[in-house]
Amino acid sequence: MLNAREPKVVNGPEILNKYVGESEANIRKLFADAEEEQRRLGANSGLHIIIFDEIDAICKQRGSMAGSTGVHDTVVNQLLSKIDGVEQLNNILVIGMTNRPDLIDEALLRPGRLEVKMEIGLPDEKGRLQILHIHTARMRGHQLLSADVDIKELAVETKNFSGAELEGLVRAAQSTAMNRHIKASTKVEVDMEKAESLQVTRGDFLASLENDIKPAFGTNQEDYASYIMNGIIKWGDPVTRVLDDGELLVQQTKNSDRTPLVSVLLEGPPHSGKTALAAKIAEESNFPFIKICSPDKMIGFSETAKCQAMKKIFDDAYKSQLSCVVVDDIERLLDYVPIGPRFSNLVLQALLVLLKKAPPQGRKLLIIGTTSRKDVLQEMEMLNAFSTTIHVPNIATGEQLLEALELLGNFKDKERTTIAQQVKGKKVWIGIKKLLMLIEMSLQLSDQVNTSYVCGVESESGAFGLIFSD
Repeated sequence: MLNAREPKVVNGPEILNKYVGESEANIRKLFADAEEEQRRLGANSGLHIIIFDEIDAICKQRGSMAGSTGVHDTVVNQLLSKIDGVEQLNNILVIGMTNRPDLIDEALLRPGRLEVKMEIGLPDEKGRLQILHIHTARMRGHQLLSADVDIKELAVETKNFSGAELEGLVRAAQSTAMNRHIKASTKVEVDMEKAESLQVTRGDFLASLENDIKPAFGTNQEDYASYIMNGIIKWGDPVTRVLDDGELLVQQTKNSDRTPLVSVLLEGPPHSGKTALAAKIAEESNFPFIKICSPDKMIGFSETAKCQAMKKIFDDAYKSQLSCVVVDDIERLLDYVPIGPRFSNLVLQALLVLLKKAPPQGRKLLIIGTTSRKDVLQEMEMLNAFSTTIHVPNIATGEQLLEALELLGNFKDKERTTIAQQVKGKKVWIGIKKLLMLIEMSLQLSDQVNTSYVCGVESESGAFGLIFSD
């Protein structure tokens, strides 16, 4: 396209050599042809192209390496002198590729050097369609692709897939198709008659999409499925309002061009189901990228490691056009302890920055936080980092309790009548998670004791704790 000489494609790590001076010599050899031709032909010299793959391997920040040899520093110096030195070349184009631009020495990115920076993001639906066409072209040419395979459908279903992951999906579908004709017993046998008419079907692609290939920047349902394994119990208007408000914020994130960053804090007493509601809102958003930042995934992390883990989650979210990040149990993330009180200021400051940082242009991010200590976050000035706050209450009345029991369906009519008589007109204060636990405890007694359910009341300031027994 550029009418240039044959490009030189070099893997960054191949430049490095164990012998002193050889790494720098390898850099000089790459530029030798361009230098020689420019000396001979001057302005009539042809264009030479050098492509460095994984350029971060040889161009790390100078002074960042702990070793005393300084090999990486001299390699960077040599490359800089060739690109923009005293004898500057006018017939050369240098292209570097990396997925870690943060590691590259800043001097290499200045004007006159590698000054043009282009981000190759995740392909959109049109791009995915083109990539899938390329990787299935040979199958179509040899009549190995079934007529029921709709490439457009696959392009829609593979949100946030990279090019490599789309290629992996095609390979996985091919493997699935071949496995249909292999009989695994004491011996591996191949049905040759069927193998000759082998075709990759739509079912093979969907099976591979479901079981084999998951996007690195996508949604892993296992991450949040455990938080809502009991479903959402809509015991009253408060739960419905939380879900409705969450849906409103999801629509705002999708449709508004003025607010690319939307953040909401779900706060309420312990065991009120805040995490489950946050996971449900995230799930129903159908955003292509959903991640849960939870303290149970950072057990044993140092403060620095915890900050890096949170930053990685948000950096990954910025690469998707629509993303949702759930920051669960914020006070635990901050290592808050009421004795003192003590908390991690390093994690607090990092989280404040991440909550307020707007995503890149063209990207949209929804952040859902949860906490049981709104008062603590107020003192830390974290509430101002959220766009809005939604209160998630406990079950507060006997009627709400009966509605929850009705939805759970663990009790017979007679038993619910007995419970209704005990709680009618009374105030109740119990979280839905605590209620579920107490119900399960009561069910374990069903074979030991007799028929009536008793509501044991532990009252303190007019509030009721519930214990069921059979």
